[in-house]
Parts: sequence; structure tokens; C-alpha cells
Amino acid sequence: MEWLQTEKGKLYQRKYQYFKRMKIKREIFELLGGKCAKYGYTGPVLQIDHVNDNGNREGRSCYGYWFKVLRKIRNGSKDYQLLCANCNWEKELERRKKIYGNEYEEV
Repeated sequence: MEWLQTEKGKLYQRKYQYFKRMKIKREIFELLGGKCAKYGYTGPVLQIDHVNDNGNREGRSCYGYWFKVLRKIRNGSKDYQLLCANCNWEKELERRKKIYGNEYEEV
């Protein structure tokens, strides 16, 4: 285990965790249809969206977050969808307008 404390070992751990997350996210993308739920875009800028805008409450920083999302989707949860970056940002702007009212100006 001393090897894992070396720079090479730490780099190995980061790469391993990255590829593990990417594998889980690929499966999530496949289960959610692989395209933007709004317009059907299939390019590289797809994002996983919380349908009910509860992403902050779920806590993305917690250990095993993507695995928990994958498990929920496998169990039939409809709380997630894929959106392209533009659609996701438009949804966020609409959410902010509801919270802040007409005072909120787009930049």
C-alpha cells in the first residue's frame, strides 16, 4: 500500500476513479436515451439534468454520487433526463427568473 502514497500511485488512483466515473456516466447516458430530451441533439455536450431541479439537495460531492444516480435510473426513476448544454442553461435561466422575478437580467 505504500506504493499508492507515491506520486505515481496517486496518479494511478485519479485515473482509475476518472475511468470508473466515465463508465457509469456512459451507462446513464444510454439508459436515458443518449440524446437531448428537448430537441434530440446527440453531440458531445449532453448533460444529466435533474427534472425537478433538486440537484443541489442531492449533493453531487458525496462519495458514489454517480453510482447512486445509476441505481435510481435502473430502478425506473424519472427524476433525470439528458439535455444539451443550451437546453440545460435555458432551463436554469427560467428557474432563476422564477426565483428572482423580473429583477433577474440575462447577461
